[in-house]
Amino acid sequence: MIRLNVLLLVLYLIYPLVNGVGFRGFTFQGLEEPVPLKKDADKDIIEGWITQPLDHFNYRDNRTWLMRYQENSAFLRENSSILIMIGGEWEISNGFLQGGLMYEIGSKYKALMYYTEHRYYGKSKPTKDISTENLQYLNVDQALADLAYFIETKKKEKNLEKSSVIVFGGSYAGNMAAWARLKYPHLIQGALASSAPVYAKADFYEYYEVVTKSLGKYNEKCVEDVKTAFDSVEELLTAQDGPDKLKLYFNLCNVPNVKSPSDLGYLMNTLAEVFAAIVQYDNVVDGQTKIAALCNTMTAAHLGSPLQRLARVVSKPDVCLDVNYNNFVEKYRDISWNSSVIQSSMRQWYHQTCTEYGYYQTTSSDKSIFGTLFPLSFYIDMCTDLYGDYFNDKILDSRVRRTNIMYGGQLPDLTNVIFTNGDIDPWHSLSVLEDLNTFSPAIVIKGSSHCRDIYSDEVTDLEDLKKARARIREIISKWISL
Repeated sequence: MIRLNVLLLVLYLIYPLVNGVGFRGFTFQGLEEPVPLKKDADKDIIEGWITQPLDHFNYRDNRTWLMRYQENSAFLRENSSILIMIGGEWEISNGFLQGGLMYEIGSKYKALMYYTEHRYYGKSKPTKDISTENLQYLNVDQALADLAYFIETKKKEKNLEKSSVIVFGGSYAGNMAAWARLKYPHLIQGALASSAPVYAKADFYEYYEVVTKSLGKYNEKCVEDVKTAFDSVEELLTAQDGPDKLKLYFNLCNVPNVKSPSDLGYLMNTLAEVFAAIVQYDNVVDGQTKIAALCNTMTAAHLGSPLQRLARVVSKPDVCLDVNYNNFVEKYRDISWNSSVIQSSMRQWYHQTCTEYGYYQTTSSDKSIFGTLFPLSFYIDMCTDLYGDYFNDKILDSRVRRTNIMYGGQLPDLTNVIFTNGDIDPWHSLSVLEDLNTFSPAIVIKGSSHCRDIYSDEVTDLEDLKKARARIREIISKWISL
């Protein structure tokens, strides 16, 4: 019962995430807040705003907007280094300026610290709405230019023109950290790129392959029973009374529309994302990992068939699960900043995937255990349905190719960048896993999940994770002392 309660707690925390699209497929989460390392640390942090060009690359467009950032200058000294946590597809907060790895380093070496917010996320709103036309200014080229302008402005403002600048980023922001060093090496002396999928890929079928492997590392029976459960769902979708049974089992708001490939894809993706979220953000909760809690439930024969166990994991008795694709599209077509779903950042981020990265976690691989019903076409159709009929597979392929040409994919020509990845994290297969050179090492952390290295050491952390952090501290200390 204790293990089941742990699992239910985990699912309660992630459940709101599995019904909207974000960087993690349908599990947009941003980065977990670090534990503050100093009492009343909030008092050291101020919110600021800086004027940025809307379009850095069009001299005929003189429109501007206000970009938000957080600053911690409590340790500022003459010739302090500057440490910047780069915000990704989420709203920034005080967290990384009062705890975590960057804060540890900043407090030790008396650095000036910032947390910058990415355009179109959080309170950084460059345009009057997020229509498809206005989203043309949302891309990594513009965001990196925002960061460069920010650094140049702050160095002059603080009289720190000769100070070293080190940037930190996790996930998509990890890409930005590496690419900022690539594009603006005169402004940035080093970067930590944590769990950074720098290789853009339309059909990211490897994602669910890694989810499968990560479950199997705990228990192969877990893999077998999850596969049986998902196979059972697909069988019921073709049975005469099957869709009605699924509505009952999973407490769905409506009977699945078996004639709609989009509805079937959305249903199966929603179920699979529960497993994806737990694997991707795995850590220890109440003495056991999230993966362990999940697999212990999925292999518990006394809870019924694998299908019944899956229903227990996914469904909530007090809230029906809406897996109607048209409802989903209607919700995220809303272009207002006042939209009830704007906090998910889904509309903004998904546009970036349609125009820059792909990253679509499909069931194209026969090594996946999550069925067959969300292929690449499911995601491309979503691009069209959300942003207009201009989007198609050729556009996606050309934009993914452009990203890899512009930024180097998994072989960027870089120095002074640390690439860190956990081997449990499904995103590690799109990152840099071998040293690029003597000055740009790749650290693969056994048993670790997404972005765990950017936090402080905990008692429950594996030794490999603690060793990785120690190596990061050692390398960055050398950059600061140059």
